[in-house]
Amino acid sequence: MKNYFNKIKSLVLVGAASLAFAACGDFLYIEPKTFVSEENFWNERADIDQMLAGVYVKMQDGNFINRCIMWGETRSDNITEGRGAADNLDIYRTLKEDLKSTNSYCDWTSFYAVISQCNIIIDRCAVVAEKDPTFTESDVKATKAEAAALRDLCYFYLVRAFKDVPYYTYAIQADADIKPLPAVNGDQIVKSLIEDLDSVAPYALKAFPDDKNSKYNSSRNRITQSAIYAILADLCLWDGQYQRCVDYCDKIFEYKLKEYKEDFSKSTSLTQGSVVMFKNENDMWSEGFPLYPCFQDKTFGNEYNQIFGKNGCSFESIFELAFTNDGSNDSYLTNGSIASLYGTFKSGGNNGRGTLACSDKLLNDVYNANYKVFDHKNDVRYFTSIRPEDEQYTGGYVGKYVYSDCQIETSTTNPNHKQMGGTSGVSADNRNWIFYRLTDVMLMQAEALIQLGDFQDVVDEATGEVTGSEMDDNLKRAFYLIWTVNRRSIMTNSTTSVHGNELKITAYKTKNEMLDLCLKERQRELMFEGKRWFDLLRQCHHEGNTNYIRGNVSAKISSGGSKALFLNYESLFWPYAKKEVRNNPDLNQKSYYGADDDDDNFKLNN
Repeated sequence: MKNYFNKIKSLVLVGAASLAFAACGDFLYIEPKTFVSEENFWNERADIDQMLAGVYVKMQDGNFINRCIMWGETRSDNITEGRGAADNLDIYRTLKEDLKSTNSYCDWTSFYAVISQCNIIIDRCAVVAEKDPTFTESDVKATKAEAAALRDLCYFYLVRAFKDVPYYTYAIQADADIKPLPAVNGDQIVKSLIEDLDSVAPYALKAFPDDKNSKYNSSRNRITQSAIYAILADLCLWDGQYQRCVDYCDKIFEYKLKEYKEDFSKSTSLTQGSVVMFKNENDMWSEGFPLYPCFQDKTFGNEYNQIFGKNGCSFESIFELAFTNDGSNDSYLTNGSIASLYGTFKSGGNNGRGTLACSDKLLNDVYNANYKVFDHKNDVRYFTSIRPEDEQYTGGYVGKYVYSDCQIETSTTNPNHKQMGGTSGVSADNRNWIFYRLTDVMLMQAEALIQLGDFQDVVDEATGEVTGSEMDDNLKRAFYLIWTVNRRSIMTNSTTSVHGNELKITAYKTKNEMLDLCLKERQRELMFEGKRWFDLLRQCHHEGNTNYIRGNVSAKISSGGSKALFLNYESLFWPYAKKEVRNNPDLNQKSYYGADDDDDNFKLNN
């Protein structure tokens, strides 16, 4: 198996990717490949390994990564139009909230292609196990867990993008298996995904053997048990199963702490940028969290360089897709989505601007002292995430994922962003795409704890009178998780003293203030990582209205017109692609989007 996953470069894998039945254009259209189910293929473990490697190759496809960004980021308050956006009608209309069923980003083919191939792998495991004694029962269970996690992650994306979608978990291996499917309620799908992953998680591998390839790490670039727990935590947070979310996060923390103690604790050095422990002295619920400090030597930006720059696959990573661009002509392995949507960067100028740019809300935050997102000018994430147009910050583009590395120097007045992008010889299309990392999980747990927590009355024991209120333990624990994520990003060469710039627990008096703090911290920490729109959408999902998104996003669009936005909950999701509705008699278009079609035969869902 190592031969297939270390590099994923051979023509064998390209062939394996093409073997699977994939959705191609029309609704779940399956292109039959008779030889896939023939006895001459499904004979040994290597056949399963090839097919599983092919799933990761499908996820590396530009159509897949483009949608991770477009569905999870573009409609949010993080993004506005960049260079050439007006020439790309689908992207431009998305930015203006003018979604049509003909928009190419309504096409879910690349996600159903992964789902279809995973279903086949799960189905054929038993057949191969009967023929190959080296494919043991534990191997079968681990393989099924890995394939189920990749499939279910795709379904979770589809639910958050479209709400209700066709849902199937069986293998389609012949024309007779193809049938129209109606859209299943998204909430029901999420509950099904939770129970599915919970049942297979114990059988997933905790780690894969060490790999000598510096650009690939199986324990980061493949689904592990921790990756499944991260997906489960995300699903439970969406579904309102908050205690289960907390419990799944704890499992990840336990494993990461064990990994830290075994591999990193004896060789840490703050000045060298190694993983170190961050802990608030009042946090009684954890030993602390092993994170990269932002400080290294005399500059800041180390945490960015470790997580996003260099070769990726950092200690903090839980699951990310590996990309390479090393001159081997394996063009299918490059991350062209980053270069196209976010841009490229060359030392000495702001070349290679992307189609998407950062919003004015973010751009002006620190330099105009707005502090609506970033609490102060010493937050390193402002400079590692945003790429300024000029020294006055009159315009700006996405820096995260685009920079090959960052070095930030500070002065007694304003921070001076010294950009070093391109100096390491790593281009933007070489960036790994991160699905889950440790601080994301920390903030998921914090949000779940806030939902479980509340303020409680403080009663004078002598008089019995209520003298005030204070956070319960859930809120306190949530605060210290947020504090830790925030603390490591404050530019200071220490893990303790930050000269009064750290978050203060006394500043938050209500549960809503705590939730707002958590969501702002997620925006700061996970900016441009395909998370922001889903975070906003999750709040609307819980509240049953569009208020949270209206309050955060409308301003970036309404400034250019008076169009009413986000009129109902359905408007927060994408329309079904017109071609899917035409070709699937059981799929009805959302009523909100019916008016965008001039075809009298276009079917509406009443």
